[in-house]
Amino acid sequence: MTFARRYKSIAFTMKKNSTLSLLVGIASAFTTVSAQPETAESRPVGPPNPPVSVETFAGNRYLNFQMIVAKPFAPGSRFSFFNVTNFNGSYQNELRKNEFLTQALINYRVVGGLSLAGGATLNYMTGFRPTAGLQYTAANREWLLVLLPRVDLRDDNNLEGFALLEYKPRLSETLGLYSRVQGLYNHNTRQEFHDRSYLYARVGLTYRQYAFGVGANVDQYGPFRVATSSYGAFIRADLIN
Repeated sequence: MTFARRYKSIAFTMKKNSTLSLLVGIASAFTTVSAQPETAESRPVGPPNPPVSVETFAGNRYLNFQMIVAKPFAPGSRFSFFNVTNFNGSYQNELRKNEFLTQALINYRVVGGLSLAGGATLNYMTGFRPTAGLQYTAANREWLLVLLPRVDLRDDNNLEGFALLEYKPRLSETLGLYSRVQGLYNHNTRQEFHDRSYLYARVGLTYRQYAFGVGANVDQYGPFRVATSSYGAFIRADLIN
């Protein structure tokens, strides 16, 4: 074998071994990365999954119940479901004093906490109505803000604004303060008058996922804003997933 042929044979063998080593290295690295367990840092980050909040308020005029649901369809999804269900029950079961209001909305998050909202409302006076609007939500460990302007898409095309502001600073690992102001205003656009509004106030303490304290409900009805007030105590629970 000549020197030139021997040189070519050695070069070919070295090239073959080098290529094989490169492929083995790539395969080994891929296997190592794939086998690593998923960590909290490596999981996709999406919006938090808030609890379902239920509250009972026992006032001097009526018993009030409220449930608030705000859930994303899936972690990181732009779609979410929002519901507020509220009823006042007369202690003597006077039918004209019993009230029921609920709204169920599908939201599409546009940017930040701003979402397009569409769905339906149902109440004891005007019945079922499709609706559309906007929703803005901002939240951290201490604050929660929800703003929801919307319009009914049939009959009187009532305009409605809903607002909720919570402040719940922690005093210790399990104990904290709780305060909330919540309001609703509904305006009849066809006849141009106030239709229904309320203002709720709560102040108390939190223990783990529970809250309790005192509160007041102020309700107004019709174009003359006939008002009733109810004062009492409340207990609330955040139902954790």
